[in-house]
Amino acid sequence: MNAKQIVTSYLITQAVVTAAWWGLLWFVPSSVGWFQPESWPRQSLLGFWLADSLLLVAGSIVTAIAIATRKTWASIAIWSLAAAVWYPTFYCIGVSIITDEAWIAASLMVSIAGLTLAMATIHGTPNQLPATIRATPMTRTSAIAWTFTQTAIFWGIFLWILPMGIIEFQTRTGWPFLAHRFEHAGQTAGAITLFAAASMLGMWSGWTMATHGDGTPLPTATAAKLVVSGPYRFVRNPMAVAGIVQGIAVGWYWGSVAVVAYAIAGGFVWHGCVRPVEEADLSRRFGESYSQYKRHVMLWIPR
Repeated sequence: MNAKQIVTSYLITQAVVTAAWWGLLWFVPSSVGWFQPESWPRQSLLGFWLADSLLLVAGSIVTAIAIATRKTWASIAIWSLAAAVWYPTFYCIGVSIITDEAWIAASLMVSIAGLTLAMATIHGTPNQLPATIRATPMTRTSAIAWTFTQTAIFWGIFLWILPMGIIEFQTRTGWPFLAHRFEHAGQTAGAITLFAAASMLGMWSGWTMATHGDGTPLPTATAAKLVVSGPYRFVRNPMAVAGIVQGIAVGWYWGSVAVVAYAIAGGFVWHGCVRPVEEADLSRRFGESYSQYKRHVMLWIPR
């Protein structure tokens, strides 16, 4: 599928899934308890039905039609939708922070908000054509600022909110945990050490991408230059390696096999879905220089 088809297909899917979720809440009353703090009345969640119906369901459909039919206001529509979805997302995150409950709802909302924002960046601004990968030359200062802003957002989503949702789901379904982290200092210290080491690798990779590539790790604002220095001298995808190891460390810290499996599954998804697209783009833009780099530096195993 091309970029426009990816965006429209996602938006239609989002509308259908959101409508189905509301059907579940209305027709299976017990399901409401999975998505809000235990002590809250059922109406606390059901009160969002009108906002979700108009913004998420109808908004996604209208935006998909606008993009498919090349309306001049399509960019405004998708960026407005992306902004609107983040409001209830921040609400859900705020509820989870103050109650330490309803992490499943926060995880679902942050996933929807993140994917909608990703679709907006793929569609681009009125001055850009839709593209899954877009090289965006930046000044060094801008590249550094955007890179570490993206890093903070990604870490917050993938290493905190989503794992907490998985842990809450694991608790509700009775899936046993490993030894409790506070009872085994070695588990805690080992997980923190592993997380810190992986985080340093991720920060080093981001810094190198920004300062040597004049871009960010985000595919729709990727580096305009081929980066082969820093950690990229040893492995072709140090940020992916860092992210997977961070996720494993988070799972180890909490004693959650489910979170460890989530991190490993993310690696397989990246390898099978994202990597081929990125490598095709790099081959197209840098030709023999990238081919030579691939011959000398391995994908996952440091040379």
